[in-house]
Amino acid sequence: MKKNSWVLALTFILISTGLLAQDFTGLATYKTDMKLKIKMDSTETSANQMDMIQQQLRFAMQKDFELAFNKTESNWRELEKLDKPSGNSGMNVQVRIVGAGGGSDGLLYKNTKTKKTVESTDAFGKLFLVADELEPVEWEMTSETKQIGKYTCYKAISEREITETVFSDVNGESEEKEEKRMQTTTVWYTPEIPVNHGPEGYWGLPGLILEVNDGRRIMICTKVVLNPEKPITIEIPTKGKKVDGEEYEVIMREQAEKVNKMNGGGKKKGQHSSFQMRIGG
Repeated sequence: MKKNSWVLALTFILISTGLLAQDFTGLATYKTDMKLKIKMDSTETSANQMDMIQQQLRFAMQKDFELAFNKTESNWRELEKLDKPSGNSGMNVQVRIVGAGGGSDGLLYKNTKTKKTVESTDAFGKLFLVADELEPVEWEMTSETKQIGKYTCYKAISEREITETVFSDVNGESEEKEEKRMQTTTVWYTPEIPVNHGPEGYWGLPGLILEVNDGRRIMICTKVVLNPEKPITIEIPTKGKKVDGEEYEVIMREQAEKVNKMNGGGKKKGQHSSFQMRIGG
């Protein structure tokens, strides 16, 4: 199908749904999962302990989120879940994804009209209020389609260079380094829900984004309710220490380094171990 043809087809879908000029609201529920790549070499870590670490990390990264939206605004928040028993290994694994706009805790507000975001997030025991610009995403739209639930979805792709911080621990010596790589993100959006919202910081397509895969993390919508009986109120967070996105990144990097050094200390002479975790790579 030629580009002009499927663009016209999208327009027809928008008109035929009757939602193009309608003021409406919605709730979308998403599940997230992550790919793990863990490298560990330690005389102190048994195979059973390694399995436990893998299980805890995988569970910590499986989360449920809710996206509440109207035509121009949205709220993204994590849904509460009960923790699974950690077993008797005596090990506790905690995972935090650092970065404004991807808050694992708190509330993210996006406004696609004013291009502003505000996020209230609890990080390392402190509450931050992160105000920032809504970053534009350069999408390559395609005519490829697939069905997600009852919705026909179109594929779009974006590429960007990202910088990842990798923390390693070798014999109690902590090391931090930054690595740059190109990240390709594939999303599926449906023009049958004509809002340019999506999960987390994703937006900018002529339809609600129902699935995201950036090579390391997958987010997929499992339920959509349009115009629910209970009115939806979009909130703008107000609580927390006010910082912008860059300030927040610096604070999180410093805090993560402190925690890494604390956890790497206390090694006795003669003990040898190394640990490195990479997500996705």
